[in-house]
Amino acid sequence: MNQILAVENKEKKKKKKSSQGPIDIKGIVRFFAITIMIFGFVLAGEASYAVYKNIDDRKPANIPTVVVGRVNDKIILRIEHNEVISKITYSWNNGQETVIPIGSTVAQEEITLLGYNSTLNLTVEDMNGKQVSYQKTFVLDGVDITKPTIDINAEDGNSTMIITASDETAIAYLSYQWEGEEAVVIDAETENQKDIETEVELSPGTKTITVIAEDRNGNVEQLEKEIVTSTSIPQMQILQEGSQFYIQVSDEDGIQDVVINLNGQEFTVGDLNLKEAQLGPLTLREGNNTISIEITNVSGYTQRGATEIQYTP
Repeated sequence: MNQILAVENKEKKKKKKSSQGPIDIKGIVRFFAITIMIFGFVLAGEASYAVYKNIDDRKPANIPTVVVGRVNDKIILRIEHNEVISKITYSWNNGQETVIPIGSTVAQEEITLLGYNSTLNLTVEDMNGKQVSYQKTFVLDGVDITKPTIDINAEDGNSTMIITASDETAIAYLSYQWEGEEAVVIDAETENQKDIETEVELSPGTKTITVIAEDRNGNVEQLEKEIVTSTSIPQMQILQEGSQFYIQVSDEDGIQDVVINLNGQEFTVGDLNLKEAQLGPLTLREGNNTISIEITNVSGYTQRGATEIQYTP
């Protein structure tokens, strides 16, 4: 009886032990199933974000605005973006790339045309690493990209100056403007006119003039120049009395400053504001004396002269 009980207990133990196997397998399967589901949700979330991000980047507000214009032989780029622009990279056709650092939301750059038909490849990259590429072909066959030339002829002592604008095809207009004054525009009189010349009245003083010339094909040249105008030229004369001498200076507009160099020693007389003045006396040394004189009148015009005086006691 005890043997039968012992056998039955062993069989029960075997049954209990064998029934634990399927329970452990179910737990493992359930664990991996849940893990795979969670991982699937993560992947789905990342994929959804990527699609959303892609769509968001393609919104017009998130794409840089690029305006391409041409002035003479230059391409003018104007780029605006809602993010800080890191750099601009460009190349012509399949040539070498040029990188321009920016560091702001607005950029304006000049790029020189090759002079023949070519394609501009442009990439704009912002601080987030996002890149947008553009491409534009420039057909220059029969296109005039040569700008006009401007010549200003102003000689001191004259009351007028001559401005000339020239173009190899046809000039459209010439304009000039003194600082603080209205611009004066002179249009070409005929369609194929190549030169425009105008005479401009001058008044004593130092002023800046801006001259613009444009040809019939839209090429523009601009020249800014400081004009020192004087209706007279300063005069100078040396008057010697033994070992001493005087310097006589005069100018119709008025003398402002005089600088005298005697044998390397410099003497300056400033703020004269006189039409005539006699300066000195200065003493000559025995032997050869070198004298240079620089006179500046009230108009800002400077006249220079030099001489040598031999003195023997």
